[in-house]
Amino acid sequence: MALRHALASAVCLLLGAPAAAQIVTPYAGEHDSFTRLVVPLPPGTGWSLDPDGRTRRLTLDAETLRLGLDRVFRRIPRDRLASVTADGATLVLELACDCPIRAWEERPGLLILDISDAPDQGPDISPLPAVTPRPALPRRPDPLAAARAAGAALARSRPALAVAPTPAPTEPTEADEALQRLGQDLGAILSTALGQGLLDPAVEAPVSATQVLSGPPEDPAGFPPNMRISSVLDRADPSRMPDPPPPQHCAQSDVLDTIIARDVGDFDNRFSELSRALYGEFDQPDPQVLRNLAGLYLAAGFGAEARALIDAAETPLDGQDFLLGMADILEDRSTNSRLLLAQSLDCGGAASVLAVLAGAEQDRIREQADSIALRFLNLPDSLQDIFGLDLATALIEAGAIDAARVVAERLQRSPWIPAAQIALIEARLDQARGLPRDAIARLDHAGGTDPDTVTTRLDLALDTQEPLDPGYLAQAEGLAATERSAGSGPDMMAAVIRLHARSGAHIDAFAALDRLETWMPETGENRRMIADLRDTVWSALAETGTDFALTETVLARDDWRDPALSDTTREILAARLLDLGLVLPARDLTTGPAGQARVLQARAALETGDPEGALALLGDDDSASAAQVRAAAMDRLGDHAAAARAFAELGITNAALRAAILAGDWRRVEELSSGQTDAATIGPLLGRDPGHAEIVLQQETTAPAGAPDSDTAPPPDTESDPLAPDASLAADPGAVFDRLGLVQRSSTLLSESARLREALAPLITE
Repeated sequence: MALRHALASAVCLLLGAPAAAQIVTPYAGEHDSFTRLVVPLPPGTGWSLDPDGRTRRLTLDAETLRLGLDRVFRRIPRDRLASVTADGATLVLELACDCPIRAWEERPGLLILDISDAPDQGPDISPLPAVTPRPALPRRPDPLAAARAAGAALARSRPALAVAPTPAPTEPTEADEALQRLGQDLGAILSTALGQGLLDPAVEAPVSATQVLSGPPEDPAGFPPNMRISSVLDRADPSRMPDPPPPQHCAQSDVLDTIIARDVGDFDNRFSELSRALYGEFDQPDPQVLRNLAGLYLAAGFGAEARALIDAAETPLDGQDFLLGMADILEDRSTNSRLLLAQSLDCGGAASVLAVLAGAEQDRIREQADSIALRFLNLPDSLQDIFGLDLATALIEAGAIDAARVVAERLQRSPWIPAAQIALIEARLDQARGLPRDAIARLDHAGGTDPDTVTTRLDLALDTQEPLDPGYLAQAEGLAATERSAGSGPDMMAAVIRLHARSGAHIDAFAALDRLETWMPETGENRRMIADLRDTVWSALAETGTDFALTETVLARDDWRDPALSDTTREILAARLLDLGLVLPARDLTTGPAGQARVLQARAALETGDPEGALALLGDDDSASAAQVRAAAMDRLGDHAAAARAFAELGITNAALRAAILAGDWRRVEELSSGQTDAATIGPLLGRDPGHAEIVLQQETTAPAGAPDSDTAPPPDTESDPLAPDASLAADPGAVFDRLGLVQRSSTLLSESARLREALAPLITE
């Protein structure tokens, strides 16, 4: 996406901004039979050359170009090209002879004009005097002589510091051929740079045409790299900055681009040719044929054959570690060569693509994803078909969605990729883009039954929390059994177990877990995987399972005692078991030193009739759950008033009412019941001692409707109603009724009833 934005911005700038004038500077070089004029142009610039005459016009189709002519005659005489002038974007060439000109575009942006000698017209029969022919230039002057002349001129230009003694004459020594060849090659390269204007001589000495060397060395590949001179014209794109030197670990990585065969369509015939030519005289393999045959194997996907051939070579091949790493990727082997290839992400070419498949870091893959996708498109078609699926998957996992989309679009045009595999890649792209339901619909419509597709479908069901057909789960479990020895089998079974646990099929989840445990060898990673799945299943059972299913499973299995279960799962399971009255299993689960585990331990102690132990376990824990257990323990110990206060603070009304009644705290009972009963019938009674109920009810029933409040009511008529209290007793209605002795008798009966309830309370709670 960033690359697209950058390209779009560049196009907008080019279209919208005014074009600035660009200066083009032609330069020339002299050769034996022709003079070469080089005109560097912007790529895509059109041009035309007048065909005849000694005045030739080179017209450039660019109005913004300006021609600089200061370098044209710096290295050439005026024997063939007499003068050059510029008329806007037109170059006017005045020839000194009827010289033919051959013009062509060597590569985009580099226009070449070769001005050759005039053709031989036979003997001159005209009365005009014959023109003296120009002496022929030597084809290859001695570069050592030119170097000595330059050195002598440099020495003459410097003042002499001291007079050195004349050395004694020595006998001439035989010249070293290697040094002579080195000097010739170095002189040829220096002369090329001088002719191109890349170098200027340090001494202003006249240099004739015979002293200018032209042309590259005969064998540039064998010349030392640190002594070569290259110009901007030697690059594929002269307008681009030179590429930085590759890192040290990328040495010889370009062998992958040169050795891999580009076309394996005629594999049989090509293989037969190379096999016949592999062994020559004395049964020694030809190194070049061996390289070609290894490249054919690698391009066709035969990694094991390529490795065997490379290992059998007597001398190591160039870039052998990179070739072996590619062979190991094809065979899915983990070797040191593959690890070396995984570090070659910034080496360019095929090495960058193979580094992704070898396991390069995802952050680095994401940074170079666009260039990796473009380099993938430059691979041979056979390798694109072989590596396309794995490369798209690796790019998706690294978060490079746009680059993965480029690879996926290439796979859609391949006749060798099944439609089900393309649907899988498209579904993974939808999932990475945050469209899991589109991915599910794509797989349900065109997905296959291979392990990768089934695993992806199970993962999508887990991500979306949507139910999956039990029949599909059964098929997935069977497929996982067939793939148990591969890495996809255990992963698929793990997804099936999680889906069973989430859907409430706990019996199936435990059965699949037991099967998976029999497949896995005893390793640390496998034990962690099994423990995580077991924790998931027990947690789901404790949260959503029925009482009967939980009790049955705890009694039938013993792995709930596994210490690898998480603290959260153990606490949820222990709380459920305490609710069911299974105190002993709950005690085995609550072994933590503090927190919720201590609260559960105190609750278990309370259930076994040890309230003092429960309070000791709680200590100074002030959490809500600890406060509830502490209130229940105080109620068991007989401190009903404190228990009522604690329950009331926690908002547990029923328990607070029960404790308040046992404590005789009728005011708290009235406060707790005021929001639950009819205040007109019960509210005025609960705030008084037992025995006053009849008096209050009688007063409320005998009071006439619309009577004034008690604060303004007249004093009662004690003469007409002997039971009515006098004014001195109006503040306490029970005082009149107590004259009959009923208050004392009621209090005694209620006290005996309270003691009886207290005595029977342990039997009722147990």
